[in-house]
Amino acid sequence: MALLEAAVEAVELDAFAKEIPDLVFHGTTAYSLFKAEATKIPVSNQSNAGGTQRASFRVPFRVQSGAGISQGTGNADSMLRGSGSQWASFALAPVYLFNVCEISWLAQASTDSKQKGLFAVKAQEMKNSLDSAMQGIEGLINSDGSGMIDQIPATAVIVLAGGTPAAQTASISPVNVAVAFTDQQVVKFYSVGGVQRVGGATTATISYSDGPSNTLYFSTALPSDVVATDYIVVNGASYGSGNSILGIKAWDVNSNTGTIGGLNRNAYPGRLSTPTINLGGAAITPGIAQRSEVLLGRALGPDADSIKSGIWYGPPEQAFAQSNLMYNVQVMQLQGKALEGDKTADMSKKYFSDNFGGRKYHKSWTAVPNRMDLLVMENWYIGELSPLELYDFGGGNVVAPVPDIGTVGGSYLTSHMFAYNTCFSK
Repeated sequence: MALLEAAVEAVELDAFAKEIPDLVFHGTTAYSLFKAEATKIPVSNQSNAGGTQRASFRVPFRVQSGAGISQGTGNADSMLRGSGSQWASFALAPVYLFNVCEISWLAQASTDSKQKGLFAVKAQEMKNSLDSAMQGIEGLINSDGSGMIDQIPATAVIVLAGGTPAAQTASISPVNVAVAFTDQQVVKFYSVGGVQRVGGATTATISYSDGPSNTLYFSTALPSDVVATDYIVVNGASYGSGNSILGIKAWDVNSNTGTIGGLNRNAYPGRLSTPTINLGGAAITPGIAQRSEVLLGRALGPDADSIKSGIWYGPPEQAFAQSNLMYNVQVMQLQGKALEGDKTADMSKKYFSDNFGGRKYHKSWTAVPNRMDLLVMENWYIGELSPLELYDFGGGNVVAPVPDIGTVGGSYLTSHMFAYNTCFSK
């Protein structure tokens, strides 16, 4: 009888590709922007010293001018009483964020040398977890300070349960920005009235965030009362104004109602409101840059230093629209050269334009769709109680054993955990 392949499988060698593709989304452009260009201020913890709660971080600003002009004769008449500028300040509290990774002893021991594994899982996961932590912060930086990362569109298709087990038990498609969430992130749901959805479950675990289709897949069933227009909220936050990081959508609001940073907008009409240009869904045009200059000039005056230093921030769709504006100009510039030779000239460029209206355009794949914000970065602050770093469990130890809370008398699981943490107000 012939010696068949099955008989030699025990001595066959497995071969692996040297490069392991990473199929997970990587995008930390917003967080990197604010870390690099916003003003970072070390802050204390919020306390009740003296019996009164005090803010850990205040941002003072001049909110009202004074010493208004009046007319007189100069002939012993009154010049009237005087006035002066008025100041106010935003009072902010720290927000604590944690990103925890747990690895079993066997997974670590099985890969802790080149003879055992292609890479050391523990070392690789420390890097991967840092990337996930930064991406998770991205969603909050683009949010409105309520803890809401995204709102389920009215047209979304929601599968509450009953799909393919594990990876596709439930799904929501489409959301606005799927990559504002990370794989294996736990989230909560709230109605537009601020009531938490608790039908059968209070949370759900995202298995995969699918960027191209803007779909969220879940490994657990959704609360049975989740409906379109509900808010998807970061786990640990109770939905509400000012309950989480005050992101771009919290500050850049065209309104004289509501609160921001502890101040009522209606007490300072026009001062805490951000002017907007609503295109009603129409395509962006080059003139938008000049229209924004008109609004900036009206709000701050042409002599304000900050009017010169703003940058545009928005999603790649807006960068794509800006690039389309330039193609006709490129065709005209290349018309003579395009007729030379036997090949059609390539009018398309490899990358988006990184400028618009003479200002830098900072694109982010986690930014809110169909929106551009003009940000003056020196006017943005990050109050850091703790930068993003490995959590110290005590004595400089950044790795800790995991207690087995289900064992009578207490024991430990055969796994270890580490966590990235940060605490800041923005």
